[in-house]
Amino acid sequence: MSKARRAIHRSRGPLVLALGLSVAVIAAAGVAIALVGSDDDSPSGQPSPTASAPAQTAKTAQQAVSPADACNAELAATGAVLTAARTAAGHWREHVAARTDLLAGKNSAAVTKEIWKRTRLAGPADIARLDAAIVAQRSSAGGCATLTGASAAACNHRLKILQTAAAANGAAAADWEKHLAMMAAHAAGDFGSEHAQQLWEAAWSGATRNLNAAARANTALVEAPACRPS
Repeated sequence: MSKARRAIHRSRGPLVLALGLSVAVIAAAGVAIALVGSDDDSPSGQPSPTASAPAQTAKTAQQAVSPADACNAELAATGAVLTAARTAAGHWREHVAARTDLLAGKNSAAVTKEIWKRTRLAGPADIARLDAAIVAQRSSAGGCATLTGASAAACNHRLKILQTAAAANGAAAADWEKHLAMMAAHAAGDFGSEHAQQLWEAAWSGATRNLNAAARANTALVEAPACRPS
């Protein structure tokens, strides 16, 4: 550990230096199909098979997605966002709790440093997975809105609870991302150890609000009834 990093841990409580990366470079590509041909181009006087086939294929694929399948896709995609957000929030929770326990005498300095190191090293991947899950979720948005049968109300209720839990854990994950970015800026020399320590203490003291909200949302999800789109 460098002298600059050790200096932070000597001021009002240890500080982990985290290298944060908010990796979210994910692009979507659109494909345009140009229909070529006309009645005059076809020897039989009928529309060209080359022109009509892509449109028929797209129509068939669209019809193949049933309302149940669309809702299942949205539930699964939202669940994936929740899983990624909950993992990131969980590492932030450990990171914050390590300082709490150190100050209370429940952790040794060595144990605290191990927790800080493990969680900060996991941080960049936490944020990358969450960003990727959010992007993937967009393609399935509105899937459960197509349900009209007996399962519609239950599945839309389930989806709402999933979305609430994903948002609550996402807020805690955003705190984690902000802390990682702050530590990266300090490591890059953007500001000194004293300011870094002040930012860390502010983040630590304010972390419980979003972490507690995430915990409540997770409990509500466990207690919520499941649904089976049909």
